[in-house]
Amino acid sequence: MRHSVDGTLWVNGTPYVFRDAVGYMEGDRGYSFPTSYVWTQCSFSAGTLMLSVADIPLGCFHFTGVIGVVLLYGKEYRLATYLGAKAVKRKPEEIVVRQGSLLLTVRPHGSGGHPLRAPIRGAMTRTIHECASCGVFYRFEENGKPLLELDASNAALEYEY
Repeated sequence: MRHSVDGTLWVNGTPYVFRDAVGYMEGDRGYSFPTSYVWTQCSFSAGTLMLSVADIPLGCFHFTGVIGVVLLYGKEYRLATYLGAKAVKRKPEEIVVRQGSLLLTVRPHGSGGHPLRAPIRGAMTRTIHECASCGVFYRFEENGKPLLELDASNAALEYEY
């Protein structure tokens, strides 16, 4: 979620140097993306956050699954369906997740994004939308008290509604 990055990356003969930078890395498995989902990630001076809300098929049934982490001043807040998290609002302009006394609100600035190929049953035949660096407003609160209000210009967002 938040690791240090030092080194040089060469792209078409141009060096990109990273010194004391912050990185984020994750992996995906499987051969299809959910029918509808939203994923966002953002690193900031006090920490980092990631949230994914998706339609999860389970046999003949579907449910809305939530997985997320807010790392703030060294404290980790985990949001997950298995911990009772629920997406109380899931619209392109606003995603709201509640888990007990925790509430995370995500408001993307606009619905832009670049088309990106994604798998359906292993074949890269689907188009989703991704923005590697965009504006997103985040509000994270506990018991109604804001722990984080961030209007980020460097967030990542991927979605399909």
